Amino acid sequence: MPTKIYHEAYNYQLSPDRIAQRPVHPYDTAKLLTVNRREAKIEDSNFTCLPRLLRAGDLLVFNDSRVIPARFLGKMAGRDASLEVLLVHRQSGGIWRCLGKPLKKFKPGSLLVFEEGLRAKVLERVSEQEVLLEFFCEDEAVDLNSLMSRVGQMPIPPYIRRGRADESDRLDYQTIFASRDGSIAAPTASLHFTPELITGLKEARCQIAYATLHVGTASFLPLWDEVGEGVTRLKAPAAETYGFCSELLSKMVETKARGGRVIAVGTTMVRALESMVRHRACSGAFVETDLFILPGFEFKVVDALITNFHQPRTTHLLLVQAFMGRLLLERSYQHALSNEYRFLSYGDGMFIE
Repeated sequence: MPTKIYHEAYNYQLSPDRIAQRPVHPYDTAKLLTVNRREAKIEDSNFTCLPRLLRAGDLLVFNDSRVIPARFLGKMAGRDASLEVLLVHRQSGGIWRCLGKPLKKFKPGSLLVFEEGLRAKVLERVSEQEVLLEFFCEDEAVDLNSLMSRVGQMPIPPYIRRGRADESDRLDYQTIFASRDGSIAAPTASLHFTPELITGLKEARCQIAYATLHVGTASFLPLWDEVGEGVTRLKAPAAETYGFCSELLSKMVETKARGGRVIAVGTTMVRALESMVRHRACSGAFVETDLFILPGFEFKVVDALITNFHQPRTTHLLLVQAFMGRLLLERSYQHALSNEYRFLSYGDGMFIE
């Protein structure tokens, strides 16, 4: 099966000049490619038109996770060579699982030095890619969490300005719904939504709901490993934590009973919503999901999807292929490439119904 998926997964060439380096302003003026799966029909639109594209009674579910300033640039104590740390998961207090670059420098006992007196000690290597770090303040009177929020940068992807964020990214790379700290990448489909667009959706009698999925390394770590000449191994994406409230369950049941559609805003919400019904998760509790959505997957909850344009051979693009089929996906992406759509996190989007 993995070999078959490797050969059947949609792949395409993305020129660097098609990758958006900044979002458009206002955010909701981004282009929106609408795709009707039943009719195999593709049309150009934009996000401001979304209220007219949806039906009264449709339910849009957004990810309310908040991106944390998770990237830290520093040096090893006593050395000039630069290093980079990306927070992955808090173990307890100031102890975090992290990605480190270059990883070979992160030896147990080493001291990492960052700005404003922020320090970290390397505790151990916990996997092929992760290390365990203990962060602390040189000045014990300084609040550690506040200092880390100031010193840390927004973890924009490396294809955006080589991953070097500035102050504008603290606003641009955060959705208007963000309320629960925990993501190390933005749920980018939601970045297009403005208060004005939400007002328009409500006036069109669309419903709004939220769930939380803290976006982790599943969004950007390689999906395939080259394990030998001509031999490729498919890797399952890392588990992510999600949670929801009982109100969301009620809204979804009522929406479907009335003939409305559950519309996931972003691939992260697809993973969360489809995990809910499979794991029979309890509302109010945060649990992990390792759900891997591949072509052939049976969708039980999501009726339509709003998503950005994704990198080739990623978990996100495989999920979209599972939802709309390879042929229609290929047509849609080729249309977007031919019509000056902007790609990836700060780019344009698709509405797939």
